[in-house]
Amino acid sequence: MVALTTIWQFLLLIAMAAQLAQGCNASILITGSSTERIVGPNSLLRGYEVVDDAKTRLEAACLGVVSCADILALVTRDSVLLDALNS
Repeated sequence: MVALTTIWQFLLLIAMAAQLAQGCNASILITGSSTERIVGPNSLLRGYEVVDDAKTRLEAACLGVVSCADILALVTRDSVLLDALNS
């Protein structure tokens, strides 16, 4: 198995986990004591803070316009692109 070492790898796994639930409703981003974020292998993922930061900034600029699923997709896409450009 390949070791996960970069944030984009974890963000891609978060995005995939969000898809596996019931389509990409991004419920994996919800925090709390009995949420998808903390159960099973999801609790080992990193990168939630990147998505949370992007969500906070977008909501401050345009509340209710961009969905959590959209934010997760864009953050994942951009982190892969940035890693490729910096490699």
